[in-house]
Amino acid sequence: MKRALVILVPVVASAALLSGCGVKTAHKSVSAAPVAGGTGWKPSTPIKVKQGDKVVIKVGNLTKVTHGFSIDYFNVHQTVDAGKTIQVKLVPNVKGRYVIYCQLHPAHKKTELLVT
Repeated sequence: MKRALVILVPVVASAALLSGCGVKTAHKSVSAAPVAGGTGWKPSTPIKVKQGDKVVIKVGNLTKVTHGFSIDYFNVHQTVDAGKTIQVKLVPNVKGRYVIYCQLHPAHKKTELLVT
C-alpha cells in the first residue's frame, strides 16, 4: 500500500500541473489618449486574444482626466485616473467581437476585444 502511494501521489500531482498547460496568459496594452481631434484608445486596432486564455490588459491613461474602461459582456467596468495605469484581468470564454468603451465619456472613440 505504501509503495502504491509513493507512485500514485507524484503521478496525480504531475497530472494536475500539466492539465493547465494548454492555457496561456496574453498580456496586452492600451491607453486612453488624444486621437484624431478627440480622445480614444491607442493603439486603436482591436485587442486580439484567444478564447480561454487568461488575459491581462494594461490600461493606461495619457490624458489629464479620469477615463473609463468597459467591456459589457465580461462585466468589466473600471476607471483609470489621469497619468495612471491599471490592470484588467479576464478569461474570455466566448469567441466574438466585444466593444471597449469609456463609460464616463460617450464621445470617446471605441475599440474592440477580438476573441478567436
